Amino acid sequence: MDSNSIINSNRIDVVSLGVGDLATLAVDARVAISSADVLIGADHHFQEVYQLASTARCIKYPSPFNKLDELLKLYAGHKITVLASGDALFFGVGRSLCNLIDRSLLRFHANVSSVQACFHAIGMPWQNARVVSLHGRSTSSIRRELRPGIALAVLTDTISTPQVVAAELIHADMSESTVWVCESMGSDEQVVNTYTARELVNSNRRFHALNVCIAQLNSNGQHLPTFPGIADHLFLTGSRPGFGMISKREVRLSILSCMQPVPGEIAWDIGAGCGSVSVEWSRWNPLGKIYAIESNEERISYLNQNREKFGVEDNCMVVHGVAPAVCGGLPKPNCIFIGGSSGALNELLELSWSVLEVGGKLVVSAVTTESQQVIDDWRQKAQETQVTAEWIELSIRKTIASDRSIRELAPVQILSLVKPGNMTTQLVV
Repeated sequence: MDSNSIINSNRIDVVSLGVGDLATLAVDARVAISSADVLIGADHHFQEVYQLASTARCIKYPSPFNKLDELLKLYAGHKITVLASGDALFFGVGRSLCNLIDRSLLRFHANVSSVQACFHAIGMPWQNARVVSLHGRSTSSIRRELRPGIALAVLTDTISTPQVVAAELIHADMSESTVWVCESMGSDEQVVNTYTARELVNSNRRFHALNVCIAQLNSNGQHLPTFPGIADHLFLTGSRPGFGMISKREVRLSILSCMQPVPGEIAWDIGAGCGSVSVEWSRWNPLGKIYAIESNEERISYLNQNREKFGVEDNCMVVHGVAPAVCGGLPKPNCIFIGGSSGALNELLELSWSVLEVGGKLVVSAVTTESQQVIDDWRQKAQETQVTAEWIELSIRKTIASDRSIRELAPVQILSLVKPGNMTTQLVV
């Protein structure tokens, strides 16, 4: 963390208020509140702790929240205590503070999160549960987690209500899943109600704004893939199912194995088409971010529909334009895949190799003889890489009704290079 991110030389206390009353606070947390010059939090936080900190100056969280650093700078030199609901380090203010301030200057006081309280209220072990926050996120982001047999906790907001969550379950053919709606946990208004998704979507109940949904997911049959290798027909392309501008499953899996998605990394998909590579990359790598670059408006329309369908709108970003012209403002990548070049393949190869981070991966696919020749010429110029080319020809046999037909994919050449100090490279399909 650079020195510019350290915005206060004094230690800042961060007190998680949990879901109970003040009696749940440890002694050091109570002292952090009572001795504070400045309390930062929400109005309901100040009401909860008033008896402990009646002389502190109470400052509400800034709006927009990204101005928190300005607020902390304003009160630099004062003894600051930040108040948080539940657990500050579980989808709370703690993450923002860790990005702003050296962690050695932060002291966190633990407490029970709302999700933990909800699982205890319904008596369900939750060590294998998945948790999704819909605060400020598209509702479709829940779709990447909808897998039969798992327990899913959903942090809702005023838009993504329990009924909206239930609608997502029904859309995924999970209408008989059990859903517990846990309202206002730890307060006098706490209530937990149980529904099936089908019952909940039709409920007229207005739930308390502070609620969490716990769902035990059960599939009625069809559901989105739970393992890499999404079937071609599941992508929307405007053509017959399984056809159109997508990298077919067998080739796509080879491309992804070369890209080796890593949590936290940035990737570019140049010539993304309808988005099969970008969508599958981002579905299995939720902590990474991929930029899908495409110039054709019709393909972008299907790309956006596929992003929504598979719940990856938050980490699969669409860039409308022609590469390399639109690449200048993008974050520096750890990985680049070139699937389409609009006749500028050699230029894209040069650009990609120059902008890649050290250790970055460059993966290129080519079907036409012209593109394959460009790749081969470029490869020969980089003699120190000692790249060797391999070919695989894929033949897919399918039985359709009573007919037996053979559909053959054109041979695809895939170039894969790594950019370390001493480069190790390979060309695979």
